[in-house]
Amino acid sequence: MSPSSEASRSPVATLVERVLPRIKFPHLFLLLFGLFIIDFFVPDPIPFIDEIALGVLTLLVGMWRTRKEPEESAEEPLDITPPKA
Repeated sequence: MSPSSEASRSPVATLVERVLPRIKFPHLFLLLFGLFIIDFFVPDPIPFIDEIALGVLTLLVGMWRTRKEPEESAEEPLDITPPKA
């Protein structure tokens, strides 16, 4: 990428590119986020109850990260077996 294209890139696109690869289920997150945005603008009989529920669910899925692979140690494991009596 050239420096001028990075400067013209929106902060939202940069944030999405940084966050989505670390989420365990990125498609589910995008689906819930889309439903949240649509639901936010559609009128409903009990205001803000479903918006709060969808927002919390979206945040929970967004915080659900993939597990990091354990790093393999280059050194040999320490033998802590007690001496025989």
